[in-house]
Amino acid sequence: MSINVCIFGVSGYTGSTLLKLLNKHKNVNLVGVFGYTSVGKKIQDLFPNLLNLPDIKIGNYKNFDFGKTDLIFSCLPHGQFQKEVFANLNYKESIIDLSGDFRLDIKSEYEKFYKCKHTNFLQKKKFVYGLTEINRKEISSSKFIANPGCYPTSVLIPLVPLLKAKIKSQAHIVVDSKSGVSGAGKILNEQNLFSELSNNFFSYGIDNHKHYPEILQEIRKENSNISLTFIPHLLPIFSGIQSNIYFDSQLINAEEAFNTLKNFYQNEIFVKIFKNKIPKLSEVQNTNYVRIGVFADISKRKTIIISTIDNLVKGAAGQAIQNMNLMFGFNESESLV
Repeated sequence: MSINVCIFGVSGYTGSTLLKLLNKHKNVNLVGVFGYTSVGKKIQDLFPNLLNLPDIKIGNYKNFDFGKTDLIFSCLPHGQFQKEVFANLNYKESIIDLSGDFRLDIKSEYEKFYKCKHTNFLQKKKFVYGLTEINRKEISSSKFIANPGCYPTSVLIPLVPLLKAKIKSQAHIVVDSKSGVSGAGKILNEQNLFSELSNNFFSYGIDNHKHYPEILQEIRKENSNISLTFIPHLLPIFSGIQSNIYFDSQLINAEEAFNTLKNFYQNEIFVKIFKNKIPKLSEVQNTNYVRIGVFADISKRKTIIISTIDNLVKGAAGQAIQNMNLMFGFNESESLV
């Protein structure tokens, strides 16, 4: 079985990573690619390092016949898909949206943190939150997936099983995350320039990062009494995320946390759990793996979890392909290992 696939926003970092992975997928026919600034260019000219790409040009989706399309991936910046594209589709195609447009359950939260009006929020109810290892059953039977953000993926994969099993009381969780600059996309921003980031390291979005409400929303589905501090930072590297998660060991100590995560993910190909072993970004870059280390601090008062992913793969395009594989009954790891 093969499916016909289209990609919106193929020239961005996430879109190009998605194209690279789909190009290896034995069940996928790429039939349409859409963009704005790159319209008219052949994808083979845009990505000369990829072999065996179909001979198609980046086009305007308004001139495309989606009649034989099975699945649409949207890698557009937040706001563009829900405002400019989604209302013009017939909803017969399955959709995996890699932006934040359909992740948040509360419209006002979306508009506050994304600084953008949502004109199609009534369609939110159609979308399943695509955190693959947690929502596999729902994803498998859905046509519409809101792919999680990169920071939330790194945080929720280790946290959700602990919340399900052990952390039931009121608690405050601190998340200290670091990301490569590709997480910010290709939009020109002074702080992301090489001259600003090289040999540098700094925090940003301390009181307004758009992934804060997403993380809080999902952990409160397991425990409504959780509060959260989330501080993101930029690293002088291209890709990779490390999230350090801290909470009181009275909630769950390091040994319990390790055993809970090890048991929960024992059959998962992409999630690796370690005790007292520090995961490194170099071990996950350009892969769909999550490597998680569990520790107690010296005082034994805090349990510390270190979670590492590649923000463009497991944090975006790779997880989207996992979700596609589930939706269409393919091998879940197809094109990802």
